[in-house]
Amino acid sequence: MVLTSPLWIWIGTGIVAVPVLAVALAVVWDLLGPRPRLALRVRGSRVELWAGAPRLPRRSDLVIVPVGPDLQMVAGSALWARGQTAGRAQREALGASPREPGDAVLVSGARYRFARTALAVVMDAQRRYTEEWIASAVRRAASLVAPGSTASVLIPDWTPDLMRQPRNPDVGHRQATASNVAPAIVAAVVALTGQVPVVRLWVPDAAVGGVYCEEVRRALLDPQAVSA
Repeated sequence: MVLTSPLWIWIGTGIVAVPVLAVALAVVWDLLGPRPRLALRVRGSRVELWAGAPRLPRRSDLVIVPVGPDLQMVAGSALWARGQTAGRAQREALGASPREPGDAVLVSGARYRFARTALAVVMDAQRRYTEEWIASAVRRAASLVAPGSTASVLIPDWTPDLMRQPRNPDVGHRQATASNVAPAIVAAVVALTGQVPVVRLWVPDAAVGGVYCEEVRRALLDPQAVSA
């Protein structure tokens, strides 16, 4: 059978079909793709805990990672973000150092993964951190983005970043460190609720996922936190 329709009609149909197919695939992925371990509605924000997920769960507008005053991205989630941006985030950060604990710097993100990277200064030069510095730096990071331009914020587990020696700790040591880190991280997540529509907490290490799950339940499962 010979096609009698003009070529421009076929080209136009193809152009229209591409975005429709993209939307359909996004819907299917949302329905059948991986799910967070916990999802809560807190002060109008959706808080998601992705525990034991080795890969970035969803694309986010802003990723917040911890650094010291020199803004060096040398460990844990900061090193991961540096690699995802092909080193661009680190190069941009060097011109903005040093910064005081509690401050934050906005640098480039990684295409198709996260639009911007925020370096939260949560440690001093001796790599000591406090819950106050963490909460202040996370709030500062979120404030650097133009209002209304950030629909989702991702905070990876900072246990590897804030952990001191040894470099390759066993499960017990990782869990013990996470028990100290998790309350501060979850408190920072709570501080973002009501400001950002979606806040994601990503814990790739399955061994410490339970620590975060318990902390999220303790901090958020109250009369003001309604299951999504």
